[in-house]
Amino acid sequence: MEIKQVGIRGILFTFFELKNSKYDCVTNVYVIKGDKHFFICDTYLGPNYMKKIKKYLESNFGKKKYIVFNSHSHWDHIWGNSEFDDCMIIAHEKCKALIEKNGEEELRQNAKLFTNENINIVLPNITFEKKIKFEEEGLEFFYSPGHTEDSASCYDYINNTLFVGDNIDNPIPSSMCWNDLKEYKNTLEQYIKIDAEIIVQSHGDIMSKDVIRKNVDYISKLIGNEKIEITDKEVLKKHLDNVEYLRN
Repeated sequence: MEIKQVGIRGILFTFFELKNSKYDCVTNVYVIKGDKHFFICDTYLGPNYMKKIKKYLESNFGKKKYIVFNSHSHWDHIWGNSEFDDCMIIAHEKCKALIEKNGEEELRQNAKLFTNENINIVLPNITFEKKIKFEEEGLEFFYSPGHTEDSASCYDYINNTLFVGDNIDNPIPSSMCWNDLKEYKNTLEQYIKIDAEIIVQSHGDIMSKDVIRKNVDYISKLIGNEKIEITDKEVLKKHLDNVEYLRN
């Protein structure tokens, strides 16, 4: 686990368990230090990882109440929910529905490879349709479909930081799991309007808003069925995977 300060009140916890797998990626848990709460954006692969984060937070900043946010329903973002089963766990209403539908099956398929502890699927207990605000803490969670239909994001307007989950990657989105490209583009354009200084994604480095524009350009070309020239082999693989998903 690596720990990095982000702006005046963000902390990025980066984990490497998925790096030596077919997914070949790091995974971030992003924490916002509010006045009264620690806001935990996604809970990774289980409660043991969340215990490490809680120990760090409480040792360095004292005890506060926890509020958890699930950016979407995929297993690598929700398995640590059980460490916070007595706390507020926030997600979009579609996220909760998909965890109810797929959570146990995704656990069955992936547990042997990606965890060595017992995982209990814990559902979000607070859901929203469009957005939910914590004005006294200076942030909001809002619906932002793109990578998945149930994706949501967090904007910290004190830190001017946007947590986007899996919706953005550099230089193009990867692992698409929803085929409504127009709605995806709308989400990315909404991100641009927010004009956040810092963009935090779930599976890579901190980015600037310039990357959002690259993602918009890519999605626009897919919508227009335009030719996309890519020379980098890793980026080309992402693109071909996207095209294959969109064909099916």
